[in-house]
Amino acid sequence: MKAFILSIALLFCALIGSANTIYEIKYKFQDATEYTAFMVRYDNKTGFIRVKYYNTKKQYRVVNMDFVEEESKRDINGVLYDALRFVGKNPSFILGSDEETEAYNPDYIWFCKLPSQKDYKPWGVTSPDADGSVTQGTIISVKILNTSELTESYVHSFFRSDEAFYINLFNKPTAILTSNKPNTPPTKPNTNPYKPNTTSTTQTTTGASLKLIMVANTLDARIGVTCQLDIDRVKKTFRDIAVALNLNFVYTEVKGVAFNKTNLLNAVNNVTSKNSDIIVFCYTGHGYHFENDMQNPYPQMDMRTSPKQDAATNTVNVTEVYGKLKTQSAHLKLILTDCCNTILDEQKMFSKPFASTMRSNIQWSKSNCENLFLRQSGVVVASAASIGEIARCNLEYGGYFLFNFLKSLDKSLSVFGSSQSWDNIISETRETVLNMSRMQECEAKVCTQTAVSYVTVK
Repeated sequence: MKAFILSIALLFCALIGSANTIYEIKYKFQDATEYTAFMVRYDNKTGFIRVKYYNTKKQYRVVNMDFVEEESKRDINGVLYDALRFVGKNPSFILGSDEETEAYNPDYIWFCKLPSQKDYKPWGVTSPDADGSVTQGTIISVKILNTSELTESYVHSFFRSDEAFYINLFNKPTAILTSNKPNTPPTKPNTNPYKPNTTSTTQTTTGASLKLIMVANTLDARIGVTCQLDIDRVKKTFRDIAVALNLNFVYTEVKGVAFNKTNLLNAVNNVTSKNSDIIVFCYTGHGYHFENDMQNPYPQMDMRTSPKQDAATNTVNVTEVYGKLKTQSAHLKLILTDCCNTILDEQKMFSKPFASTMRSNIQWSKSNCENLFLRQSGVVVASAASIGEIARCNLEYGGYFLFNFLKSLDKSLSVFGSSQSWDNIISETRETVLNMSRMQECEAKVCTQTAVSYVTVK
């Protein structure tokens, strides 16, 4: 059988992040100056804007702005629209200016949609003047950008050549990846539905593996569908990471009728590893906290399939999984749990969907993937909620915690990622989940959702 050869650059073009939207928005204000905004928006409500233009002296300028995303309603010609306002913050010159002699008032870019529509689209632009008044601009054109359209000359018009985004896109590795048909026999199907299902998809013959253990309460009448959403997204993300890093992908799943304490512990106890491996444990389902256990910040994973089962004997605490996995030889271990952390039998809270925009196809950076998963060692433990808090989910996102974790991870792996740090990923996840929880109507005793974590990665 012939081996086929792929350049690593081509391989990574196929590994596309789903959290990014890149807009090119051209607009004018009252003068003749044309502004072109390169706007990057992530699904976790973070992002930035670069604006290029020529000033009145025909001098080239590029300004960078962070933004705050605000939802509201707006009357347009007597019709009430849903509106998103991206409020530019902290403008700073990237190219072509001495900030002591030239200032830039931040731009506010508006997106709108009818209540019946799914995606928000660019609608207008405003800018506050120094005297407190607001100048209305006019949008000339809008374009969604994909990786194929980010040519070197185009990107260089917004970014310096020493910035991470430019480097990640255009400093391509020259090595090649040879992919041969694996010599391992096909995996036999699991004929016993009460045992966890383990599969292995071999991507390389080097021997290093990414091992994912996924535990999910998919048969629960209330949250089962959202748990399946979590499975699909988590599995796809880590399988793509394994492909990107040329690792074997070994997947163990505990769900459906196999969802119980015994199978969870078997999946954790039976995993083996060597130093080159990565282990990821992920739980999505119900959780609670023993009222007399205020020293341990982490929840009990509720492994019951019926409320008639005894809670105390059908549960596993997150710290127990940590205790079993921390001794594994794998250089990186991630333990992620999306469940409530309040008193027994409080339910995960369903919440409203959030604003969405169109998607761009933006590739991951090979060096960013390597920095996070191959060059760092330690343990990450992160759970969706602090003691007394309810975890949220909905039919669009699944669990809020896992959704935001995957978006922050995708952001760090993308060509925009400039800091590959597990501390930063978990901190951003905590912040975005907390912000989402504050935007929801809530009748619980504690309405905020604050992820709890422990990170020892170097």
